[in-house]
Amino acid sequence: MRKLLLLVGIIMILCISASAQQTTAGITGKGIKLGIGFAGINTDYDELDEFLDSRVGFTGGAFMTYSLNRQFAVQPEILYVSKGAEKDLFFVSAEWSIDYLELPVLLKYDLVPDGKVNPNLFIGPAFALLLSSELRASSYSVDVTDVMKSMDVGLVFGGGIEYKRITFDVRYTLGLMGTVDAADEWNELTEAEPGDYYYLESDPSVKNTNLSFMIGVKF
Repeated sequence: MRKLLLLVGIIMILCISASAQQTTAGITGKGIKLGIGFAGINTDYDELDEFLDSRVGFTGGAFMTYSLNRQFAVQPEILYVSKGAEKDLFFVSAEWSIDYLELPVLLKYDLVPDGKVNPNLFIGPAFALLLSSELRASSYSVDVTDVMKSMDVGLVFGGGIEYKRITFDVRYTLGLMGTVDAADEWNELTEAEPGDYYYLESDPSVKNTNLSFMIGVKF
C-alpha cells in the first residue's frame, strides 16, 4: 500500500513540476456533486466475497479544482460515502452499512482542453474517516462501530466529462487497508487462548470497494 501511494505521489509531483513552466496556476472550479455507489467488500475468503452482494448507497459532497496548466489539475474533494455489503436470503434481508467522510485528492488530466466538451481522466488517494458502521437484519440492528478502524485509505481512479458548468464522472475506489479491528475484542469475548481453533491471531482482512457515478455543478 505504501509503495502504491508513493508511486501516485511521485506522478503528481512530476506533473506539477512539468506544469510550473506553463500557464499560471489557480482555482478554476468549485462546486457540489452527488450520485450513487455500488459498494462491496473484499476478504480473505473467496466464498464469502461471492456470497455477499453489492450495496447501493448515496455519495455526495463538494469539490475544488486547482488548475496547474491547460491540461493538469489537482482536485481535492470532501464527500459523504456509504459503503458496505448486503444479502437477501428468502424472507430475510441482511445489510452491513458503513458510512465515511471521504477526502480524495485527485490528479486530473484534461484530454481535450480546447473542446466544448472536456473529457478527463483522474487518479489519486482517498482518506476516509469512519462515521458509523451498523449490521441490520429485518427489523434488528447492531452498532459495530467499535470493532472498526477509524480511518480507511483507498486509491481512486476513473474518468469524467465536463460541459460548461455540468460535470459527470465514474470512479472506482479500491480499499488499500483492512477496516476491521476485532481480534482483541473477539478473543476477550470468547476467552480464547493461543492454540484454540477459534483464537484470532490478527484482524480479519476486510477491504472496501466502491464503483460510483456522480453528477455535479460548478459555481
